[in-house]
Amino acid sequence: MPFRFLLFFICVSLGFKMQAQTLVFAELVGSPNMNTSGWNLTGAAFTGDTGGDANVDPDELILTNNIGNSSGAIFYSQSIDLGTCYQWNVQFDFRMFDGNSADGIAFCFLDVPPTGFVSGGGVGIPSTANGIKVVFDTYNNCGGANPEIQIYSGPGYNECIAGITTLNNVGGNLNFLRSNAYNTAVISYNYGVVTVSVNGTQYLSGTYNLNFAGYMGWTASTGGSNDRHSIRNATIFADIATSNAGPDVSVCTGQSVQIGSANNPNYIYAWTAAPGLNTTSISNPTINLPNTGNTPISQTYTVMTNLASNPNSCPSFDSVVVTVVPFYLDTLSVSICQGETYALGTQTFSTSGFHPVLFQSTSGCDSTVVLDLTLLPNLTNNQTVHICQGSTYVFAGNTLSASGTYVQVLQTPTGCDSTINLSLVVDPILTANIQADICQGGSYAFGTQTLTTSGTFTRTTQTLAGCDSIINLTLTVNPVLTSSSSMTLCQGQSTLFFGQTLSNTGVYQQTLQTVAGCDSVVTLNLTVYPIPAAPILTGNSPVECPGDVVTLTIDPVSNAQYNWTGPLNFTSNNSAVFFPVDITQIGTYVATITINGCVSSPSSIPVSIINVNTYEDFDFPNVITPNGDGINDYLDIVWKFKTCQDFSLKIVNRWGNMVYEGTKTSSPFSGIDQSGNLLEAGVYFYLLQFEEQEKSGFIHLVR
Repeated sequence: MPFRFLLFFICVSLGFKMQAQTLVFAELVGSPNMNTSGWNLTGAAFTGDTGGDANVDPDELILTNNIGNSSGAIFYSQSIDLGTCYQWNVQFDFRMFDGNSADGIAFCFLDVPPTGFVSGGGVGIPSTANGIKVVFDTYNNCGGANPEIQIYSGPGYNECIAGITTLNNVGGNLNFLRSNAYNTAVISYNYGVVTVSVNGTQYLSGTYNLNFAGYMGWTASTGGSNDRHSIRNATIFADIATSNAGPDVSVCTGQSVQIGSANNPNYIYAWTAAPGLNTTSISNPTINLPNTGNTPISQTYTVMTNLASNPNSCPSFDSVVVTVVPFYLDTLSVSICQGETYALGTQTFSTSGFHPVLFQSTSGCDSTVVLDLTLLPNLTNNQTVHICQGSTYVFAGNTLSASGTYVQVLQTPTGCDSTINLSLVVDPILTANIQADICQGGSYAFGTQTLTTSGTFTRTTQTLAGCDSIINLTLTVNPVLTSSSSMTLCQGQSTLFFGQTLSNTGVYQQTLQTVAGCDSVVTLNLTVYPIPAAPILTGNSPVECPGDVVTLTIDPVSNAQYNWTGPLNFTSNNSAVFFPVDITQIGTYVATITINGCVSSPSSIPVSIINVNTYEDFDFPNVITPNGDGINDYLDIVWKFKTCQDFSLKIVNRWGNMVYEGTKTSSPFSGIDQSGNLLEAGVYFYLLQFEEQEKSGFIHLVR
């Protein structure tokens, strides 16, 4: 029969007297359905019914069904810190039945909850599992009468490991452990002493000290045989008080605020010393934290709470953040006219300077606004206005026709008085010279004339002010311009041509205007090449072993360029590539072809190796049954583990005598020694050597 183990890992604390635990830390109970809130189920674990109790309700946690090589576990999501939690006990019912006696059930306290499981000798617990393990083993491979109870502290687990504490089935006193009915287990801790009792009888104890935070839970495995493993009515007791530091709060600088919660006479409180805290030993201390800066500051306050009836109970912690808002100072700049006043808050100001006014900010804290008040003086504005000779100008209600200086008092946009001094100028008749451009075929209106040729022309007109002026025109006729360009695209691409989206071969034209406003014809000769078809790939993959040559080929295409890409930044521009492949080069190789700059869709071809396994990954069989039924009659390593590696296998009996020695090309071990004699059923030891490495262990021969 294969390895069988059961691990049970428990919470351990240090250093105080043991008292009765009355507070429930976690439990797995419920009727008619088991409540698993707060628990994480992994592997084969599920809630259901085994037939081991009087009802058919799913009020049991089944870790494994009665099938071979099955593992399952359940762990509580909240941790306990063994550096501060010194007292605990756990009680649960367990059942191991419905099969052929395979492994068992484990209650664990691990520094890290397991994410994978180990069947057989590991009882579902990984070899990296660290902590205390209490084991109910239904089949002990190290000898002794089965079943057996064990306790072990440290990394990993092995029923034969040094330092393990065991009690085997001497005189049949543990026969009841594997039973159709449920048994009740109780594990307690005091001064580092772990005590294991079943059905009210203490069977095993030992002293183990740990001081890390970890997680409690159960795990189990069936190994090479089968049994259904389940638990129910599980309760973990640990006296842990409830901490409440209160909600986060914000106050103004200089104000006091109370944090925490109402006092509970059953608790002892201890706050971590921090700025502004008035005391550390009550449930609701007062905070007065000054803030002399310009921005809010925050301080965290943490309380530790213990039970008053048991100062050695597991403490709990909670924190609150107090934010202190500072005194704010701001400046407001305002301008008024001389003789006016400005109101801010409940005060009125009429003089230039800085005036502080006290307000409250939106946070409810005091703030000061400093008014920077400026008095604006009366303004003077000097203006000059031109009119035509014989015209008039209205200024402040007066009609003016002669040159001179005139005065008017107005108001600025801010409402302040200002004085405007007008200097009126009467202008004579003017002469102007202008230039103009027209396009070839166009015309220019010049007075009553329509001009179509270049030249100099003269006419008499009036200025905007109505004054006569002589205009001399120089007219230039500009020609029409043309331009042409070419472009190539790939099918599916497009280009913008003056707002048009072009994607087909053709000649396209657009009429624009030059800087002078004349027509300019732009011609585009566009050629669109087709996208070549995706390449056709062939190859000889998969190859048998690492190092075999892989051949990959692209069917030739006229005027094409080739491009390969693959794992490890592989590139090539050849139509055919050859290379010896190793494990790192396994993957998909992609090829494209390019014609006229247009790239085809990619084609891909896989490259793989049939035999890439290494014996480091080989899970050595733990049992053979050479009884001639055609099932598991041979230890055929080559058949069970396909690989290109050579190996050497040696098998010895319990007295150290070699009974078999073979290689990759030898006949497999079939329970016959090197002289052709049938070997007796029992445990044999093996040594598997490969590439200067080796594996060793033992195998069970069953007839």
